[in-house]
Amino acid sequence: MGERFEAMTEPQLTAAQEWRAHWPLVLSAMLGMSFYTVVTYSFSTFIAPLEKAFGWGRAEVSFCLTIFAAIAMIGGPFVGAAIDRFGTRRIAIGGLALSALAFAAFSLASGSIWQFYGLFVLYGLVSLAFKTTVWSAGIAGTFSTSRSLALSIMLSGSALGQTLAPLIAYRLISTHGWRAAYVGLGLGWGGVALLAVLAFFRDARERGRQVSQAPASSALLPGLTLREARRDSRILRIALSQLVLATLGSGASVHLVRIVAETGVSEGSAVQIAATAGLAGIAGKLITGWLLDRAQGSIVPFSAFACAAIAHLLLLNRLDSVAALTLGAMILGFSSGAGLQVTTYLVSRYAGMRNFGAIYGAISSMMMAGTAMGPLIAGRVHDVTGSYAPLLLAAAPIILVFSLLMIGLGPYPDFSATPDSEPA
Repeated sequence: MGERFEAMTEPQLTAAQEWRAHWPLVLSAMLGMSFYTVVTYSFSTFIAPLEKAFGWGRAEVSFCLTIFAAIAMIGGPFVGAAIDRFGTRRIAIGGLALSALAFAAFSLASGSIWQFYGLFVLYGLVSLAFKTTVWSAGIAGTFSTSRSLALSIMLSGSALGQTLAPLIAYRLISTHGWRAAYVGLGLGWGGVALLAVLAFFRDARERGRQVSQAPASSALLPGLTLREARRDSRILRIALSQLVLATLGSGASVHLVRIVAETGVSEGSAVQIAATAGLAGIAGKLITGWLLDRAQGSIVPFSAFACAAIAHLLLLNRLDSVAALTLGAMILGFSSGAGLQVTTYLVSRYAGMRNFGAIYGAISSMMMAGTAMGPLIAGRVHDVTGSYAPLLLAAAPIILVFSLLMIGLGPYPDFSATPDSEPA
């Protein structure tokens, strides 16, 4: 009976009971999530070595992440549908194993930009199987009372990647070269995540399968149908805001080391400053996770996104201060961490769990569309103007405007009180 067994036979657990029963699931998902972000947050550290080795332009190199994000955008809804049908464990294991090998294969770059693009196509395809949707569905389907905090800790994996990936990549590049850095990050980080997932990542569907071999039906879970989600103004507002905010946020985040370095800070110091964004991202996820489990309203969602406007202005370094640059990086990281946490939680509450994989997969595709465009736009702005300042100046007011879409979403619907009225 799959999910039905879980939903009908498990009483409502307290937060403490949920954590005692399922903390290994959260830990393994956090490690899997961290490896998913390594390709993005280590990328800026590889730009200079690749430019030096092959003479590629910054926009050319940045297009690699556009390829990765575009594949994630197109494949997101299909992955979500697969999760709703098959569960997350088997998908995640295969995705991690293949992605660890594909990441290491970046070391095979020979000087042709088209070959490097091809390697990113391969990585983008296999990484679909362990994208954010997989880990979010596993957590949201297991936790209820403490869902937001569990999601925040899982999503802290992205902040872990944001903190450690540039530091580890920089150290490996400095001591062993960029090729060895790709191999070390892929097989080392990816291998650790894979072992954790093999040992501990079992979602509600997998636990139900251990009791009954009967197939599960997502229609037995509460929530919106796909047709209802496409007509729901709250879901549409969340999706639109994520498209724009992800575009602006990814441009600054991916190029953060270069943005900081071009203010006159040394390369090593720029990497260290960029790493503070990851630490702040962990704080952003945990703080908003704790707040969302305890209070509903517009203040937390709006603030999570709007504070990024301040970060973009500080990164202009008009104050000529390393402290201001560090604060800007930290606020950017805090907003990125809090924003992803808020988005995942709001979708789970406003859409429910019936078709969470497909609905969140579609919104995740909107976010990845922004992630695909952001680094490319940032790189192009720099190539044309010789500076990131126009990007940072334009982003601040746009962020504030689209953060306002988080105001007035209304109370969470009670899906348990609403009978199914139409097919998914």
